[in-house]
Amino acid sequence: MNLKKIKMSFLLMLFLLIAMLCGGVSLLRGNYYLKNKYLLMQLRFLALEGQIMENNPGEMGKIFLSYSQAAGVPLNNKNAQIVPVLLYHGVMSDPNWKPDGVNISLSDFEDQMLALKAAGYQSVSLSDFNDFMKGERVLPEKSVLITFDDGRSDSYYNADPVLRAAGFRAVMFTITGRSLGPDNAKETFHLNEDELQKMLESGRWEIESHTQNGHGNIKTDAAGDQGYFLTNKMWLDSENRLETDTEFETRIDNDLAGSKEDLENKLGVKVLGFAYPFGDFGQENSNYLQGKDILTKEVDSLFPLSFRQSENSEYPGDYPGNGYHLIKRLDIQSPTDINKFISLVGSTREKSIPYSDNFLRDQGWLDAWGSSKLSQGLLLTGATQDEDSSLTFLNGTALWKDYKMNAILRLMKGSSFAIVVRYNNENNYASCDFSDSHISLTQRIAGQESVVSESDNNFPINSQEDMNVSIEVRGGSAACFLNGNEITSGDISSNLNHGGIGFKTWNNKVFNSSLLVKKIDVE
Repeated sequence: MNLKKIKMSFLLMLFLLIAMLCGGVSLLRGNYYLKNKYLLMQLRFLALEGQIMENNPGEMGKIFLSYSQAAGVPLNNKNAQIVPVLLYHGVMSDPNWKPDGVNISLSDFEDQMLALKAAGYQSVSLSDFNDFMKGERVLPEKSVLITFDDGRSDSYYNADPVLRAAGFRAVMFTITGRSLGPDNAKETFHLNEDELQKMLESGRWEIESHTQNGHGNIKTDAAGDQGYFLTNKMWLDSENRLETDTEFETRIDNDLAGSKEDLENKLGVKVLGFAYPFGDFGQENSNYLQGKDILTKEVDSLFPLSFRQSENSEYPGDYPGNGYHLIKRLDIQSPTDINKFISLVGSTREKSIPYSDNFLRDQGWLDAWGSSKLSQGLLLTGATQDEDSSLTFLNGTALWKDYKMNAILRLMKGSSFAIVVRYNNENNYASCDFSDSHISLTQRIAGQESVVSESDNNFPINSQEDMNVSIEVRGGSAACFLNGNEITSGDISSNLNHGGIGFKTWNNKVFNSSLLVKKIDVE
């Protein structure tokens, strides 16, 4: 009997031990810190940290100097006039992934973050950025805000080790209906609640709103056409009609307020920012024109900051005091040349007058449309194969007011070109237009173009010879010059009271207009 009791006790203890081991394994298996994704993050971080440490101060200094020179920015300790905002979506580690116009490869992202670090940049929090935009905080000149959209797992797991190694922080705009909804624990493409909490605990991430369930399309008519959730009226099949104005507003209000409540109640964060899905705030095609005003008004009432993507023809940054809603972001994708990336970030900062450019390095020339490139101390801008014109402008000149730009250039293709001043975007600027028959002072206001003044031109501008042309703006007046002689002048709209410089080409045939610029001086 004693032997039987001993055996039964042993078996019972063995059973309990096995049960405890099975339970422990199960618990460990669900432990965030023992997941393969987390362990891979640590390995990536250690590899990057070792890579950074291998660069001795002398090497890092060389990298810092080269990137700063590429951006055309002097090395100094000034305060920021503007803080560039970077936008990323997915960070792709699959070696077979191909560029898709949305995401970025992990290797490109690593190169960009380490290049920013080497060039002396520091990332800022959304709270500091908010205070900066309101004019309540001073930030170092080389400050940058790093943001991600959609709350994607690949963004976090691939980007976090890089941010950690570089000493940067970032903002994740999250679709709360997917990441914090009832089935969030099953999420793999989007981050779930546990993962978002771990991000917050790291101190490197801030979690903000990217709608609750509004990141997608809805049916917009009986034919089944689709449109963005936030900016279109929904077609109600059951009632064979579009929703009413009141129903539209209620749906939008519920989604936006719901996303904010999800973040505050489930993550315990103070929500500051909202990113418009697809960068659409009603400026695109919509079946409800009034939807833009309703949407932006509701967003502004709930969120101190709102973000969108910058358009090609816009300056890709916003200044404090000019409002902090609809803040523009630089949409960064693969492939992106690392020198162009650093130049783009650096050239967003405001340039000063007097200013000269001999095109030995890229100081921030951007294409509203068409294409431009720098080669051997020359700027070549012109139409692409699908276009009959081009417009190139200089980043960091948005606040310029009274100045004169002199340019030495040559018309390579076509019969007309323009030098541009007080440029705000493709719909608002003044220019001196040169052709064989006349030279005119022209202005474009809200997309409507008009001739201010003009003069006959007897100078053959299409002879492929160098020309010296100038344009001057002072207060509300402007004047055009050819070879140092004033040709025509007049008064321009008070709406064009500031703005930067650029060049424009056009022709009546596609891919048949281009301009070669050798040197410019602005005084």
